[in-house]
Amino acid sequence: MKTINTFHSAIAPTLGLAIGSILLASTFLSTNGYAVPPTHSGVILRQHTSLATTNSLQQFVGYYQLPNKVAFIQFEVKGNALFATQLWDNKVYELAQLDETHFESKKEGHKVEFLKDSSGQFASAKILGRITTVKVGFDPTTVKQLSAAQLKQLEGTYTFKDDNNLKLDIRSSANGLTLKQLWDNKEIAFTPRSEAFFVNADGTFPLTFSVSNGAATQVTCFEDDVWFKAQ
Repeated sequence: MKTINTFHSAIAPTLGLAIGSILLASTFLSTNGYAVPPTHSGVILRQHTSLATTNSLQQFVGYYQLPNKVAFIQFEVKGNALFATQLWDNKVYELAQLDETHFESKKEGHKVEFLKDSSGQFASAKILGRITTVKVGFDPTTVKQLSAAQLKQLEGTYTFKDDNNLKLDIRSSANGLTLKQLWDNKEIAFTPRSEAFFVNADGTFPLTFSVSNGAATQVTCFEDDVWFKAQ
């Protein structure tokens, strides 16, 4: 559980693991300590102008969330090319299109494969052939203004899935939410990026709420720390 002890002591090691080891080392845009996958056999890397039209590339545009929920990659079209931006350090990479759904960073040769959901829309992107990022419908860099009612539905006491003695109290505030660890009364403020996704001031601590019938049922901290709302 990443939120145990104090928030300050919990955030530091989590950030070092999540951003340092997972993001900067194992995403397709950072390769320190990892082998870069070989290019497609028999494929000569080049800009495929017949494929890379502005209209065809627009279907990949958006913000994609990494599994740890902390970091995002933005894909956007500039001219007739698709670019990827690491939002945690703002590094930008131009991508060359290999076929309909496969791309490769022009300088580094890192692979990106866009995947469709059951409705036929591109909803995720696989990086390095093993890390699946999910397209989100919000801008993670912009605070979203929510109504008092929207914040109110997230309020309550939440119990950790693996230990009923660990509880969080979440209340609405002027700017979003305030979370208190009931075992030590430590507090931290969060602002919304969507109706269900919140982050702390420095963007290192994510909260993802599950809402059903107008009320929250659980909140997930980071990737898999699940807390159930008391009924």
